[in-house]
Amino acid sequence: MSNTASLNTKKLLHTPSPHLFSKRSSAWIMQQVLIALLFPAVAATYFFGWRVLLMIAIGIISSVGFEYAYQKLRGLNITIYDYSAAVTGMLIGLSLPVTAPLWSIIVGSAFAILIVKQLPGGIGRNAFNPAVAARVMLKVFFTPWITNWVTPEPDVVSTATPLEYVGHFSRTVPDEVPGLWDLFIGTGLGGNVGETSKLAILIGLIYLVVRGIINIKIPLLYILTVAVITSIYGDYSFTYMMTHVLSGTLFFGATYMATDYSSGALTPDGKTVFAIGCGVLTAVIRIVFNFPGGVGFAILIMNGLAPLIDKYLAPRIYGHRKRPAQEHQL
Repeated sequence: MSNTASLNTKKLLHTPSPHLFSKRSSAWIMQQVLIALLFPAVAATYFFGWRVLLMIAIGIISSVGFEYAYQKLRGLNITIYDYSAAVTGMLIGLSLPVTAPLWSIIVGSAFAILIVKQLPGGIGRNAFNPAVAARVMLKVFFTPWITNWVTPEPDVVSTATPLEYVGHFSRTVPDEVPGLWDLFIGTGLGGNVGETSKLAILIGLIYLVVRGIINIKIPLLYILTVAVITSIYGDYSFTYMMTHVLSGTLFFGATYMATDYSSGALTPDGKTVFAIGCGVLTAVIRIVFNFPGGVGFAILIMNGLAPLIDKYLAPRIYGHRKRPAQEHQL
């Protein structure tokens, strides 16, 4: 009996702990994000036509291609199969108006993958969200080409964004701004294709929460913070507040960008501060200025502050009276 047991134990595989198995790999998580992005993508295609699919395809292909080429040339492990580059490309494709030239998507993908993601070391090491950084870069340097807002009509009519009417210290909502229902559904609304239908984004948000991909606290606190500040500034006007909430990239950014694992805060209290900080910055930028893009700038600023936030808000270690950062100061 002992000899048999001895022979069987020799066949056992000895590996270091922890001995855990989970399907929640990076690839699986990114696949869920891609599925969640299909909801605003379908809505964008319905409102703006088949060119949206071409924009998404170019975004994904160029992002994956840049990541593969960079890693191949440098002799690094190829990581395109984790789908993170595909997520970045799809976000970029959905972050531009339907009239944006296709080359701008390629430029944005190159900046996101090569500069923001790969130079720092790849996924998990990037301090800033690649898609947000690319979006802001394109708006700053290529504004004449990518901010031609148009309504989803057969004749492609140029229009101003709702935020241009309620920004720059305005406290009222002019008649030119679409109604709240149109802002929520996305009918007759110009702007970046992916942010048009808040209903579609909300469905994607619910999917990500149910699948356990994101923490509802981040998008909820982000949106609520903007709602509270704009409500107070707008003399508690429900229409003014909801116009801010349902306009621009707030829903899209809060769902798909502020929840990024790599560039956001990691600690429980840090996530709270991060989300509220994004909301405060977004509201201030919108109220003071009358240009779109406040969400992107707000998220990037908070991305840069995330390590500092986590440092001072790291949870107290069991048996210690203070947080690690507070003990280090003593």
